Amino acid sequence: MQFTLEKWQNGYLNDFIAATEDPHLADKMCEALPYPMDTAYAVEYIKDRMLNSEERQICRAVTVDGRLVGGVDVVFGNGIYEKNGELSLWIAKDYRGKGLGAAVISEMSRICFALYDIRRIEAHPYSDHKEAITAIVNAGFQHEGTMHSAIYKNGVSYDYEVFALLG
Repeated sequence: MQFTLEKWQNGYLNDFIAATEDPHLADKMCEALPYPMDTAYAVEYIKDRMLNSEERQICRAVTVDGRLVGGVDVVFGNGIYEKNGELSLWIAKDYRGKGLGAAVISEMSRICFALYDIRRIEAHPYSDHKEAITAIVNAGFQHEGTMHSAIYKNGVSYDYEVFALLG
């Protein structure tokens, strides 16, 4: 599937709201995406990514045929973790399971290693989020371990996996 990684734009608002109107997405994101999606939250989400200086974080909109279908961010660490990045990705429901996630992760990782002085990119999917784990592994990341009961969301504890790609 052909896609582009683009800087965020105000014009993505309607696509963002439609793509994130998904309880599974809100449930599996470590980020606190609301469900149902709130327009004010969506406006701020896009604005934050548009104003990002890209000094300590790179954010890209994932588009297919000119429509927003996902988002990918890599946040760089500080101090002793300054050579690390943490990747997060979301893909709209209609575009999952088609190899898009792995392709986006691979391309974003390539961009980060080319443009930034980092040595490692990590991804931390929930342990039961098989779609995300498949995409991460297919992008070449290696499993490093499980963090038990490390996430507490909506009154429930979850495990997450640690995957990494070295540059």
